[in-house]
Amino acid sequence: MLRVSTAAAGALLLCTYPAAAAQPHEAAIDGIFASWNSPATPGCAVGVAKDGRTIFERAYGSAELEHDVPNRPETIFEAGSVSKQFTAAAILMLSEEGKLSLNDDIRKYVPELPRYGQVVRIHHLLSHTSGLRDWGVVAEISGWPRGDRAVTNADALAIAARQKALNYAPGSEYSYTNTGYNLMAVIVERVSGATLADFTRDRLFSRLGMANTSWRDDFRRIVKNRAVAYGRRAGGYAQDMPFENAYGNGGLLTTTGDLLIWNEALTTGRLGPFVTAELHRRARLNYGREIPYARGIVVGRHKGRDEIQHAGATGAYRAWAGRYPQEKLSVSLLCNAGDASAVDLGRRVAEQFLSPAPPEASAAAGGDATSRTGMFVNERSGVPTTLVLEGERLRMKEGPFFDPVASDRFRSPAGEMVFEDLDAFLLHNNDGETVRFRRVQPLRLEPTQLAAFTGLYRSEEADVAYMVAVKDGGLMLQHTLRPEAAIHAVPAYKDAFKTPTGIIRFYRGRNGKVTELGIGAPRVRDLRFQRLSN
Repeated sequence: MLRVSTAAAGALLLCTYPAAAAQPHEAAIDGIFASWNSPATPGCAVGVAKDGRTIFERAYGSAELEHDVPNRPETIFEAGSVSKQFTAAAILMLSEEGKLSLNDDIRKYVPELPRYGQVVRIHHLLSHTSGLRDWGVVAEISGWPRGDRAVTNADALAIAARQKALNYAPGSEYSYTNTGYNLMAVIVERVSGATLADFTRDRLFSRLGMANTSWRDDFRRIVKNRAVAYGRRAGGYAQDMPFENAYGNGGLLTTTGDLLIWNEALTTGRLGPFVTAELHRRARLNYGREIPYARGIVVGRHKGRDEIQHAGATGAYRAWAGRYPQEKLSVSLLCNAGDASAVDLGRRVAEQFLSPAPPEASAAAGGDATSRTGMFVNERSGVPTTLVLEGERLRMKEGPFFDPVASDRFRSPAGEMVFEDLDAFLLHNNDGETVRFRRVQPLRLEPTQLAAFTGLYRSEEADVAYMVAVKDGGLMLQHTLRPEAAIHAVPAYKDAFKTPTGIIRFYRGRNGKVTELGIGAPRVRDLRFQRLSN
Protein backbone atom coordinates (compact mmCIF):
# COMPACT_ATOMS: atom_id res chain seq x y z
CA MET A 1 0.00 0.00 0.00
CA LEU A 2 1.26 3.47 -0.89
CA ARG A 3 1.81 5.66 2.18
CA VAL A 4 1.46 9.43 1.87
CA SER A 5 2.75 11.82 4.52
CA THR A 6 1.42 15.31 5.11
CA ALA A 7 4.55 16.39 6.97
CA ALA A 8 5.42 19.13 4.51
CA ALA A 9 2.89 21.36 2.82
CA GLY A 10 3.11 21.28 -0.93
CA ALA A 11 5.51 18.33 -0.92
CA LEU A 12 4.78 14.88 -2.24
CA LEU A 13 6.22 12.50 0.37
CA LEU A 14 6.01 8.94 -0.83
CA CYS A 15 7.52 5.79 0.62
CA THR A 16 7.48 2.92 -1.34
CA TYR A 17 7.87 -0.63 -2.26
CA PRO A 18 4.69 -0.94 -4.37
CA ALA A 19 4.02 1.06 -7.50
CA ALA A 20 0.92 3.25 -7.73
CA ALA A 21 -0.83 5.47 -10.19
CA ALA A 22 1.49 8.42 -10.73
CA GLN A 23 2.05 11.49 -12.81
CA PRO A 24 4.29 10.96 -15.89
CA HIS A 25 7.45 12.27 -14.23
CA GLU A 26 6.74 10.22 -11.10
CA ALA A 27 6.40 7.04 -13.13
CA ALA A 28 9.62 7.88 -14.97
CA ILE A 29 11.49 8.37 -11.69
CA ASP A 30 10.11 5.10 -10.37
CA GLY A 31 11.58 3.50 -13.49
CA ILE A 32 14.96 5.08 -12.80
CA PHE A 33 15.07 3.39 -9.39
CA ALA A 34 13.38 0.13 -10.39
CA SER A 35 16.51 -1.89 -9.57
CA TRP A 36 16.39 -0.75 -5.95
CA ASN A 37 12.63 -0.74 -5.28
CA SER A 38 12.34 -4.00 -3.39
CA PRO A 39 12.41 -5.15 0.25
CA ALA A 40 15.30 -7.42 -0.81
CA THR A 41 17.61 -4.58 -1.88
CA PRO A 42 19.02 -1.41 -0.37
CA GLY A 43 18.01 1.70 -2.22
CA CYS A 44 17.83 5.48 -2.33
CA ALA A 45 15.90 8.54 -1.26
CA VAL A 46 15.47 11.46 -3.62
CA GLY A 47 14.16 15.00 -3.22
CA VAL A 48 13.45 17.74 -5.74
CA ALA A 49 12.76 21.43 -5.15
CA LYS A 50 11.66 24.09 -7.61
CA ASP A 51 11.76 27.82 -6.82
CA GLY A 52 12.66 26.93 -3.25
CA ARG A 53 9.62 24.67 -2.72
CA THR A 54 9.89 20.89 -2.36
CA ILE A 55 7.85 19.33 -5.15
CA PHE A 56 8.88 15.69 -4.96
CA GLU A 57 10.23 13.29 -2.33
CA ARG A 58 10.32 9.54 -2.57
CA ALA A 59 12.32 6.62 -1.22
CA TYR A 60 13.12 3.18 -2.58
CA GLY A 61 14.37 -0.13 -1.19
CA SER A 62 15.31 -1.06 2.36
CA ALA A 63 17.14 0.93 5.00
CA GLU A 64 17.96 -2.30 6.83
CA LEU A 65 17.76 -5.67 5.13
CA GLU A 66 17.97 -7.77 8.28
CA HIS A 67 14.73 -6.41 9.71
CA ASP A 68 12.92 -5.34 6.53
CA VAL A 69 12.96 -1.64 7.41
CA PRO A 70 12.06 0.42 4.32
CA ASN A 71 13.83 3.57 3.24
CA ARG A 72 11.71 6.67 3.74
CA PRO A 73 12.19 10.31 2.75
CA GLU A 74 13.18 11.04 6.35
CA THR A 75 15.77 8.22 6.46
CA ILE A 76 19.28 9.39 7.38
CA PHE A 77 22.15 8.42 5.09
CA GLU A 78 25.82 9.31 4.98
CA ALA A 79 26.61 11.88 2.31
CA GLY A 80 30.23 11.00 1.49
CA SER A 81 32.09 13.89 -0.14
CA VAL A 82 28.92 15.97 -0.47
CA SER A 83 29.99 16.76 3.11
CA LYS A 84 33.01 18.76 1.95
CA GLN A 85 31.01 21.91 1.24
CA PHE A 86 30.01 22.12 4.91
CA THR A 87 33.64 21.94 6.02
CA ALA A 88 34.47 24.59 3.43
CA ALA A 89 31.66 26.83 4.71
CA ALA A 90 33.02 26.58 8.26
CA ILE A 91 36.48 27.67 7.10
CA LEU A 92 35.00 30.56 5.11
CA MET A 93 33.00 31.74 8.12
CA LEU A 94 36.20 31.86 10.18
CA SER A 95 37.89 33.75 7.34
CA GLU A 96 35.08 36.30 7.20
CA GLU A 97 35.47 36.85 10.94
CA GLY A 98 39.18 37.52 10.51
CA LYS A 99 40.23 34.46 12.53
CA LEU A 100 42.22 33.05 9.64
CA SER A 101 43.13 33.98 6.08
CA LEU A 102 42.68 31.76 3.06
CA ASN A 103 46.24 32.71 2.10
CA ASP A 104 47.67 31.47 5.40
CA ASP A 105 50.34 28.79 5.37
CA ILE A 106 48.60 25.71 6.79
CA ARG A 107 51.60 25.12 9.05
CA LYS A 108 50.50 28.20 11.00
CA TYR A 109 47.71 26.00 12.38
CA VAL A 110 49.14 22.52 11.80
CA PRO A 111 52.85 22.81 12.58
CA GLU A 112 53.16 19.01 12.72
CA LEU A 113 53.31 19.00 8.92
CA PRO A 114 56.76 19.06 7.33
CA ARG A 115 58.21 21.93 5.36
CA TYR A 116 58.11 21.02 1.70
CA GLY A 117 60.13 23.99 0.46
CA GLN A 118 56.85 25.34 -0.94
CA VAL A 119 53.97 26.88 0.98
CA VAL A 120 50.66 25.02 1.08
CA ARG A 121 47.90 27.55 1.79
CA ILE A 122 44.38 27.08 3.10
CA HIS A 123 42.85 27.95 -0.27
CA HIS A 124 44.83 25.06 -1.77
CA LEU A 125 43.11 22.70 0.68
CA LEU A 126 39.69 24.01 -0.32
CA SER A 127 40.22 23.37 -4.04
CA HIS A 128 42.27 20.14 -4.03
CA THR A 129 45.28 21.95 -5.47
CA SER A 130 47.58 21.45 -2.46
CA GLY A 131 49.56 18.51 -3.79
CA LEU A 132 49.07 16.68 -0.48
CA ARG A 133 48.87 12.92 -0.76
CA ASP A 134 45.52 11.37 0.13
CA TRP A 135 45.89 9.83 3.58
CA GLY A 136 43.47 7.00 2.82
CA VAL A 137 45.51 5.81 -0.15
CA VAL A 138 48.73 5.96 1.89
CA ALA A 139 46.97 3.88 4.57
CA GLU A 140 45.97 1.36 1.91
CA ILE A 141 49.57 1.14 0.66
CA SER A 142 50.61 0.51 4.27
CA GLY A 143 48.30 -2.52 4.32
CA TRP A 144 45.26 -0.96 5.98
CA PRO A 145 42.60 0.06 3.43
CA ARG A 146 39.87 2.34 4.76
CA GLY A 147 37.30 0.22 6.54
CA ASP A 148 39.84 -2.28 7.86
CA ARG A 149 40.37 -0.34 11.06
CA ALA A 150 38.85 2.70 12.74
CA VAL A 151 40.76 5.94 12.13
CA THR A 152 40.34 9.48 13.44
CA ASN A 153 41.33 12.90 12.18
CA ALA A 154 44.37 12.58 14.45
CA ASP A 155 45.35 9.43 12.53
CA ALA A 156 44.87 11.21 9.20
CA LEU A 157 47.06 14.06 10.46
CA ALA A 158 49.73 11.59 11.61
CA ILE A 159 49.84 10.01 8.15
CA ALA A 160 50.06 13.43 6.49
CA ALA A 161 52.84 14.49 8.87
CA ARG A 162 54.99 11.52 7.79
CA GLN A 163 54.93 12.47 4.11
CA LYS A 164 58.21 13.93 2.89
CA ALA A 165 56.99 14.97 -0.53
CA LEU A 166 53.98 16.42 -2.31
CA ASN A 167 52.35 15.03 -5.43
CA TYR A 168 53.10 18.35 -7.16
CA ALA A 169 53.84 22.00 -6.45
CA PRO A 170 50.90 23.68 -4.64
CA GLY A 171 48.56 25.40 -7.07
CA SER A 172 50.11 23.85 -10.18
CA GLU A 173 47.52 21.10 -10.62
CA TYR A 174 44.17 19.80 -9.43
CA SER A 175 44.12 16.35 -7.84
CA TYR A 176 41.37 15.24 -5.48
CA THR A 177 42.64 14.52 -1.97
CA ASN A 178 40.70 13.97 1.23
CA THR A 179 43.69 15.01 3.34
CA GLY A 180 43.02 18.72 2.89
CA TYR A 181 39.48 18.45 4.24
CA ASN A 182 40.51 16.43 7.30
CA LEU A 183 43.19 19.04 7.98
CA MET A 184 40.57 21.78 7.71
CA ALA A 185 38.48 19.98 10.34
CA VAL A 186 41.56 20.17 12.57
CA ILE A 187 42.04 23.86 11.70
CA VAL A 188 38.42 24.71 12.54
CA GLU A 189 38.83 23.16 15.99
CA ARG A 190 42.18 24.84 16.69
CA VAL A 191 40.98 28.27 15.55
CA SER A 192 37.44 28.28 16.97
CA GLY A 193 37.91 26.11 20.03
CA ALA A 194 34.98 23.93 18.95
CA THR A 195 35.05 20.69 17.00
CA LEU A 196 33.84 20.87 13.42
CA ALA A 197 30.78 18.87 14.53
CA ASP A 198 29.88 21.40 17.24
CA PHE A 199 30.79 24.43 15.13
CA THR A 200 28.58 23.42 12.21
CA ARG A 201 25.74 22.29 14.48
CA ASP A 202 25.57 25.70 16.12
CA ARG A 203 26.45 27.91 13.18
CA LEU A 204 24.90 26.05 10.24
CA PHE A 205 22.51 23.19 10.96
CA SER A 206 20.53 24.80 13.80
CA ARG A 207 20.47 28.16 12.06
CA LEU A 208 19.14 26.74 8.79
CA GLY A 209 16.69 24.26 10.30
CA MET A 210 18.60 21.15 9.25
CA ALA A 211 17.26 19.19 12.22
CA ASN A 212 18.28 15.76 10.91
CA THR A 213 21.92 16.56 10.13
CA SER A 214 25.02 15.75 12.16
CA TRP A 215 28.50 14.26 11.65
CA ARG A 216 29.71 10.70 12.00
CA ASP A 217 32.48 11.77 14.40
CA ASP A 218 31.76 8.69 16.54
CA PHE A 219 30.69 5.75 14.39
CA ARG A 220 29.52 3.85 17.49
CA ARG A 221 26.89 6.46 18.35
CA ILE A 222 23.29 5.34 17.81
CA VAL A 223 21.64 7.44 15.09
CA LYS A 224 17.91 6.90 14.86
CA ASN A 225 16.50 6.28 11.36
CA ARG A 226 19.96 5.74 9.85
CA ALA A 227 20.12 3.44 6.84
CA VAL A 228 22.74 0.69 6.82
CA ALA A 229 25.00 0.72 3.74
CA TYR A 230 25.29 -2.44 1.65
CA GLY A 231 27.71 -3.50 -1.06
CA ARG A 232 26.85 -6.17 -3.60
CA ARG A 233 28.51 -9.57 -3.28
CA ALA A 234 28.04 -12.86 -5.07
CA GLY A 235 24.60 -14.03 -4.07
CA GLY A 236 23.38 -10.78 -2.57
CA TYR A 237 24.42 -7.85 -0.37
CA ALA A 238 26.69 -7.43 2.64
CA GLN A 239 27.16 -4.51 5.02
CA ASP A 240 29.80 -2.02 3.95
CA MET A 241 29.80 0.72 6.57
CA PRO A 242 32.39 3.49 7.07
CA PHE A 243 33.56 2.43 10.53
CA GLU A 244 35.87 5.39 11.11
CA ASN A 245 35.80 8.65 13.04
CA ALA A 246 37.76 10.71 10.53
CA TYR A 247 35.37 13.32 9.17
CA GLY A 248 35.27 16.66 7.39
CA ASN A 249 36.24 14.99 4.15
CA GLY A 250 33.01 13.00 4.46
CA GLY A 251 30.90 11.73 7.32
CA LEU A 252 27.85 14.01 7.14
CA LEU A 253 24.71 12.21 8.30
CA THR A 254 21.69 13.83 6.70
CA THR A 255 18.44 13.50 4.78
CA THR A 256 17.40 14.53 1.29
CA GLY A 257 15.12 17.16 2.84
CA ASP A 258 17.96 18.75 4.80
CA LEU A 259 20.15 18.80 1.70
CA LEU A 260 17.38 20.65 -0.15
CA ILE A 261 17.34 23.20 2.69
CA TRP A 262 21.10 23.60 2.29
CA ASN A 263 20.88 23.97 -1.48
CA GLU A 264 18.26 26.68 -1.09
CA ALA A 265 20.39 28.47 1.50
CA LEU A 266 23.28 28.60 -0.99
CA THR A 267 20.97 29.72 -3.79
CA THR A 268 19.45 32.56 -1.75
CA GLY A 269 22.66 33.59 0.02
CA ARG A 270 21.49 32.84 3.56
CA LEU A 271 25.11 32.35 4.64
CA GLY A 272 25.87 35.93 3.69
CA PRO A 273 27.49 37.44 0.58
CA PHE A 274 31.09 36.62 1.50
CA VAL A 275 30.64 32.93 2.33
CA THR A 276 28.21 32.40 -0.55
CA ALA A 277 30.51 34.00 -3.13
CA GLU A 278 33.68 32.36 -1.83
CA LEU A 279 32.10 28.92 -1.67
CA HIS A 280 31.32 29.22 -5.39
CA ARG A 281 34.68 30.73 -6.37
CA ARG A 282 36.37 28.40 -8.84
CA ALA A 283 40.06 27.76 -8.28
CA ARG A 284 42.67 29.20 -10.61
CA LEU A 285 45.90 27.30 -11.16
CA ASN A 286 49.27 28.99 -11.01
CA TYR A 287 49.45 29.40 -14.80
CA GLY A 288 46.02 31.08 -14.93
CA ARG A 289 43.65 28.29 -15.89
CA GLU A 290 40.34 28.31 -14.00
CA ILE A 291 39.04 24.88 -13.05
CA PRO A 292 35.48 23.77 -12.25
CA TYR A 293 36.26 22.85 -8.64
CA ALA A 294 35.42 25.68 -6.25
CA ARG A 295 35.29 25.22 -2.44
CA GLY A 296 33.72 21.82 -1.77
CA ILE A 297 31.46 22.12 -4.82
CA VAL A 298 31.91 21.84 -8.57
CA VAL A 299 30.70 24.82 -10.59
CA GLY A 300 30.43 23.75 -14.21
CA ARG A 301 28.10 22.86 -17.04
CA HIS A 302 26.30 19.70 -18.04
CA LYS A 303 24.51 19.20 -21.34
CA GLY A 304 24.55 22.90 -22.08
CA ARG A 305 23.27 23.99 -18.64
CA ASP A 306 24.94 25.63 -15.68
CA GLU A 307 25.24 23.03 -12.93
CA ILE A 308 26.51 23.25 -9.34
CA GLN A 309 27.01 19.86 -7.76
CA HIS A 310 29.08 17.39 -5.81
CA ALA A 311 28.97 13.62 -5.46
CA GLY A 312 29.89 11.42 -2.52
CA ALA A 313 30.83 7.81 -1.76
CA THR A 314 31.93 6.34 1.57
CA GLY A 315 31.67 2.63 2.26
CA ALA A 316 28.59 1.68 0.25
CA TYR A 317 26.81 5.01 0.76
CA ARG A 318 26.32 7.03 -2.41
CA ALA A 319 25.19 10.66 -2.64
CA TRP A 320 24.71 13.57 -5.00
CA ALA A 321 23.42 17.11 -4.57
CA GLY A 322 22.92 19.33 -7.60
CA ARG A 323 21.48 22.71 -8.52
CA TYR A 324 20.52 24.24 -11.86
CA PRO A 325 20.38 27.96 -11.09
CA GLN A 326 18.89 29.11 -14.39
CA GLU A 327 15.82 26.93 -13.82
CA LYS A 328 15.86 27.23 -10.02
CA LEU A 329 15.88 23.47 -9.67
CA SER A 330 17.53 21.55 -6.83
CA VAL A 331 17.99 17.77 -6.48
CA SER A 332 19.27 15.72 -3.55
CA LEU A 333 19.96 12.00 -3.72
CA LEU A 334 21.13 9.66 -0.94
CA CYS A 335 21.61 5.90 -1.31
CA ASN A 336 22.66 2.98 0.86
CA ALA A 337 23.41 0.82 -2.18
CA GLY A 338 27.02 0.64 -3.29
CA ASP A 339 25.98 -0.33 -6.83
CA ALA A 340 23.98 2.89 -7.31
CA SER A 341 25.64 5.49 -9.55
CA ALA A 342 24.53 8.61 -7.71
CA VAL A 343 25.68 11.15 -10.31
CA ASP A 344 23.89 9.41 -13.16
CA LEU A 345 20.75 8.77 -11.11
CA GLY A 346 20.62 12.33 -9.78
CA ARG A 347 21.00 13.86 -13.22
CA ARG A 348 18.36 11.56 -14.67
CA VAL A 349 15.95 12.71 -11.97
CA ALA A 350 16.79 16.35 -12.70
CA GLU A 351 16.06 15.86 -16.40
CA GLN A 352 12.47 14.95 -15.56
CA PHE A 353 11.93 18.52 -14.35
CA LEU A 354 14.31 20.53 -16.56
CA SER A 355 13.38 21.99 -19.92
CA PRO A 356 14.82 20.06 -22.89
CA ALA A 357 18.58 20.37 -23.12
CA PRO A 358 20.04 22.20 -26.12
CA PRO A 359 21.13 19.77 -28.84
CA GLU A 360 24.74 18.68 -28.61
CA ALA A 361 27.05 19.14 -31.58
CA SER A 362 27.49 15.94 -33.54
CA ALA A 363 30.94 14.48 -33.91
CA ALA A 364 32.83 15.50 -37.02
CA ALA A 365 34.37 12.97 -39.34
CA GLY A 366 37.83 12.15 -38.08
CA GLY A 367 40.96 10.76 -39.64
CA ASP A 368 42.35 7.27 -39.42
CA ALA A 369 42.82 6.45 -35.74
CA THR A 370 44.44 3.06 -36.30
CA SER A 371 47.97 4.43 -35.89
CA ARG A 372 47.05 6.03 -32.56
CA THR A 373 46.51 2.77 -30.69
CA GLY A 374 49.03 1.24 -28.28
CA MET A 375 50.37 1.77 -24.76
CA PHE A 376 50.79 5.31 -23.45
CA VAL A 377 51.96 6.43 -20.00
CA ASN A 378 50.62 9.29 -17.89
CA GLU A 379 53.69 11.53 -17.48
CA ARG A 380 52.55 12.69 -14.04
CA SER A 381 51.65 9.42 -12.38
CA GLY A 382 53.57 6.93 -14.52
CA VAL A 383 50.41 4.83 -14.88
CA PRO A 384 50.06 3.30 -18.35
CA THR A 385 46.89 3.00 -20.39
CA THR A 386 46.24 1.14 -23.61
CA LEU A 387 44.37 2.83 -26.43
CA VAL A 388 42.27 0.47 -28.52
CA LEU A 389 40.14 1.11 -31.57
CA GLU A 390 36.50 0.09 -31.77
CA GLY A 391 35.05 1.18 -35.08
CA GLU A 392 36.11 4.81 -35.51
CA ARG A 393 36.22 5.40 -31.77
CA LEU A 394 39.26 5.31 -29.52
CA ARG A 395 38.95 3.86 -26.08
CA MET A 396 41.20 3.83 -23.06
CA LYS A 397 41.06 0.15 -22.16
CA GLU A 398 38.31 -0.30 -19.57
CA GLY A 399 37.52 3.42 -19.93
CA PRO A 400 35.18 5.70 -21.89
CA PHE A 401 34.85 5.90 -25.66
CA PHE A 402 36.31 8.94 -27.45
CA ASP A 403 34.56 9.95 -30.67
CA PRO A 404 36.55 11.62 -33.47
CA VAL A 405 35.89 15.34 -33.89
CA ALA A 406 38.95 16.05 -36.06
CA SER A 407 41.92 14.10 -37.37
CA ASP A 408 43.84 14.71 -34.14
CA ARG A 409 41.00 15.23 -31.64
CA PHE A 410 38.70 12.77 -29.92
CA ARG A 411 35.99 13.65 -27.40
CA SER A 412 34.05 11.85 -24.67
CA PRO A 413 31.68 13.07 -21.94
CA ALA A 414 34.71 13.01 -19.62
CA GLY A 415 36.94 15.27 -21.69
CA GLU A 416 38.98 15.64 -24.87
CA MET A 417 42.04 13.84 -26.21
CA VAL A 418 44.32 15.94 -28.46
CA PHE A 419 47.25 14.27 -30.24
CA GLU A 420 50.51 16.19 -30.59
CA ASP A 421 51.76 13.45 -32.91
CA LEU A 422 51.42 9.69 -33.10
CA ASP A 423 53.49 9.22 -29.96
CA ALA A 424 51.93 11.74 -27.56
CA PHE A 425 48.56 13.24 -26.67
CA LEU A 426 47.07 15.65 -24.15
CA LEU A 427 44.03 14.61 -22.14
CA HIS A 428 41.87 17.56 -21.08
CA ASN A 429 39.53 16.34 -18.33
CA ASN A 430 36.32 18.13 -17.46
CA ASP A 431 37.54 18.55 -13.89
CA GLY A 432 40.23 20.96 -15.08
CA GLU A 433 43.21 18.64 -15.42
CA THR A 434 45.41 18.48 -18.50
CA VAL A 435 47.72 15.47 -18.57
CA ARG A 436 50.27 14.51 -21.19
CA PHE A 437 50.60 10.88 -22.26
CA ARG A 438 53.58 9.53 -24.23
CA ARG A 439 53.91 6.24 -26.06
CA VAL A 440 55.90 3.46 -24.38
CA GLN A 441 56.77 -0.04 -25.48
CA PRO A 442 55.13 -2.86 -23.53
CA LEU A 443 57.62 -5.06 -21.71
CA ARG A 444 57.86 -8.76 -20.99
CA LEU A 445 60.49 -10.17 -18.66
CA GLU A 446 61.82 -13.63 -17.96
CA PRO A 447 62.02 -14.88 -14.35
CA THR A 448 65.79 -14.39 -14.37
CA GLN A 449 65.28 -10.73 -15.33
CA LEU A 450 62.57 -10.27 -12.68
CA ALA A 451 65.03 -11.39 -10.01
CA ALA A 452 66.86 -8.06 -10.34
CA PHE A 453 63.91 -6.36 -8.55
CA THR A 454 63.48 -8.74 -5.61
CA GLY A 455 64.38 -7.94 -2.01
CA LEU A 456 63.17 -6.12 1.09
CA TYR A 457 61.95 -2.51 0.71
CA ARG A 458 60.79 -0.11 3.42
CA SER A 459 59.03 3.27 3.49
CA GLU A 460 59.07 5.55 6.53
CA GLU A 461 56.27 7.59 4.98
CA ALA A 462 53.92 4.59 4.80
CA ASP A 463 55.48 2.99 7.89
CA VAL A 464 55.61 -0.41 6.19
CA ALA A 465 58.04 -2.89 4.63
CA TYR A 466 57.38 -5.17 1.68
CA MET A 467 59.27 -8.25 0.55
CA VAL A 468 59.35 -8.37 -3.25
CA ALA A 469 59.48 -11.82 -4.88
CA VAL A 470 58.90 -13.31 -8.33
CA LYS A 471 55.47 -14.85 -8.81
CA ASP A 472 53.13 -15.70 -11.71
CA GLY A 473 55.17 -13.93 -14.38
CA GLY A 474 55.42 -10.75 -12.33
CA LEU A 475 56.28 -9.53 -8.86
CA MET A 476 54.51 -10.03 -5.55
CA LEU A 477 54.91 -7.40 -2.82
CA GLN A 478 54.22 -9.10 0.50
CA HIS A 479 53.54 -7.05 3.64
CA THR A 480 56.06 -8.21 6.25
CA LEU A 481 53.61 -8.00 9.17
CA ARG A 482 50.31 -8.76 7.43
CA PRO A 483 50.77 -11.64 4.95
CA GLU A 484 47.21 -11.17 3.69
CA ALA A 485 48.16 -7.69 2.44
CA ALA A 486 49.93 -8.24 -0.85
CA ILE A 487 50.26 -6.44 -4.17
CA HIS A 488 50.70 -8.32 -7.44
CA ALA A 489 52.44 -6.41 -10.22
CA VAL A 490 52.98 -7.37 -13.85
CA PRO A 491 55.59 -5.91 -16.24
CA ALA A 492 54.30 -2.80 -18.04
CA TYR A 493 57.28 -0.92 -19.51
CA LYS A 494 60.95 -0.45 -18.62
CA ASP A 495 61.41 -0.67 -14.83
CA ALA A 496 57.65 -0.25 -14.33
CA PHE A 497 55.04 -2.79 -13.22
CA LYS A 498 51.30 -2.35 -13.27
CA THR A 499 49.16 -3.20 -10.23
CA PRO A 500 45.36 -3.46 -9.94
CA THR A 501 45.25 0.11 -8.62
CA GLY A 502 48.29 1.86 -10.09
CA ILE A 503 51.96 1.48 -10.86
CA ILE A 504 55.24 0.42 -9.24
CA ARG A 505 58.42 1.95 -10.64
CA PHE A 506 61.96 0.93 -9.77
CA TYR A 507 64.89 3.32 -9.58
CA ARG A 508 68.54 2.47 -10.15
CA GLY A 509 71.77 3.84 -8.73
CA ARG A 510 74.86 4.81 -10.71
CA ASN A 511 75.94 1.18 -10.93
CA GLY A 512 72.65 0.26 -12.58
CA LYS A 513 71.36 -1.75 -9.64
CA VAL A 514 67.89 -1.15 -8.21
CA THR A 515 67.97 0.97 -5.05
CA GLU A 516 64.35 2.14 -4.62
CA LEU A 517 60.83 1.49 -5.70
CA GLY A 518 57.98 3.98 -5.91
CA ILE A 519 54.30 3.07 -5.58
CA GLY A 520 51.86 5.21 -7.52
CA ALA A 521 48.10 5.05 -7.11
CA PRO A 522 45.19 7.43 -7.59
CA ARG A 523 45.85 10.48 -5.36
CA VAL A 524 49.35 9.33 -4.36
CA ARG A 525 52.33 9.63 -6.68
CA ASP A 526 55.63 7.83 -6.34
CA LEU A 527 55.66 6.96 -2.65
CA ARG A 528 59.27 5.83 -2.21
CA PHE A 529 60.55 2.64 -0.58
CA GLN A 530 64.28 2.12 0.01
CA ARG A 531 65.81 -1.26 -0.79
CA LEU A 532 67.26 -2.81 2.38
CA SER A 533 68.41 -6.16 1.01
CA ASN A 534 68.40 -8.27 -2.14
